[in-house]
This record gives sequence, structure tokens and C-alpha cells, in this order.
Amino acid sequence: METQESVMPAVYPNGPIESANGTALFSHDPEQAFVEAQRIVNVVAQRCTGPGYLVNIRGKQYPKIEWWTTVSASLGLFPQVLFAQRLDREDEIAYEAKVAVYRQNQIVASGEAMCSSKEERWSHADEYAIKSMAITRASGKAYRIPLSFLAVMAGLEATPAEEIPVAEPTTNGDAATAPQIASITRLARDQRLTDDERMRIQGLLLDGMSKEKASSVMEYFYGKSIKQGSEWVRVEEGVLSSR
Repeated sequence: METQESVMPAVYPNGPIESANGTALFSHDPEQAFVEAQRIVNVVAQRCTGPGYLVNIRGKQYPKIEWWTTVSASLGLFPQVLFAQRLDREDEIAYEAKVAVYRQNQIVASGEAMCSSKEERWSHADEYAIKSMAITRASGKAYRIPLSFLAVMAGLEATPAEEIPVAEPTTNGDAATAPQIASITRLARDQRLTDDERMRIQGLLLDGMSKEKASSVMEYFYGKSIKQGSEWVRVEEGVLSSR
């Protein structure tokens, strides 16, 4: 994974007061700026919590892209994808993206990032997922420039969660078997799935799972069967059976 970030012309990180370029986020007075920033942090601490916004990685709390977009929107910062293009590489699906963050029609910051099937976490991902992650990483990179201090004030790590490498996949006997992974990969392409279900399954495939987790996923969607004598008998229907 490769990322780059850049700051566009002189920006004062708040508030609706006059500024040279109209992009100031807080007051120019240091004391007042701190008070305004702390007020936002207090709201964020109450509203932007839980797995929808944060992820615990090796004991540290990292903000997800949902955290960055929510905080930035409250400050009038909005992203725009400048490009997301596939790179010409043999035996590899790789995308590079660039995202700019705007305030009052002016660019505050921009970020560039890549995602590749050569990464362990994305080696089994579909092309659309790799492209989407390149955009997500670039967005997080762009947001980090003007807003990282808010993450730190909130007691979080300033690095976007999507940039943190996952731990090496487990190699012990509890890891899902190759047939289980193949079955869940096919499940992820089932047209009966909702978009949310498909993304969650894709995430499980990327992060790795145990045999038990793989079995529970299959049972939830396809149903549960038990062996009676020499035959398998369905004892519970899966959610897909009614779709």
C-alpha cells in the first residue's frame, strides 16, 4: 500500500469568520480555537463511537472512514474523487486514487493512495472492492491533514484505520479450510445477498476467519444440516431459502 498527502494553499484549520482564503475551520484566536475544537470533540465522543466509527487494532483505537466523513461534514468539509484508475501491472489488480477535500469550493487538502491484490488482505478480493479501498484510503489520507488533531484530542490514533496492516493470518488448525473459503467466496457472489451482506462477507474473507466462524456463516445463509446415518438431513433453513 502506498499513500501520499498534500496541503493546498495556506489554510487555517475553523469558523465562519473572515480569512484570507475562506477555508478557516476555527477562530484565529488560539484560546477560542481550542474551545471550539474541544466542543466538537465532546460531541464526537458521544456520537461517533462503536464499531461503526472506530476499530480496535492491537489495543489502540483507530478512526474508520465513517468517523472522518462525519466529523468533516459537521465542519463543512466534503470530498471529491479526482481519479481512480487501474494500474497496468501483470498478474495484479491495483488501483490508484486521489481525493480532494473541499470547503466553500476551495481545496483544503488532498490525498493519494493505492490498493493491490498483492496485499495479503486483498489477495482474494474482487476488483470493485480493491478500487473502492483505494478511494477509501485516499479519502482518509485527505481528511487526516486538516482533522488529525481532532482525532488526537478525542484520544484516538490519527492514522485512518484503513491504512493499518492486518495481522498475519493464523496458520493453526483453527483457521478456515480451503474448501470453506472457496464456499464462502462463492456465497459472496450470490445474487440473493443484499449489498450490506456481500460487503460483510467480503470483509470476513479479507480479515481471515476460523473454521467455526466459516461454518456459522454458511449455516446462517444456507441452513444447518446434520448427518443421520449415511445421509445429511437439513434441520434448519438458511435466510437465502426464502429469497
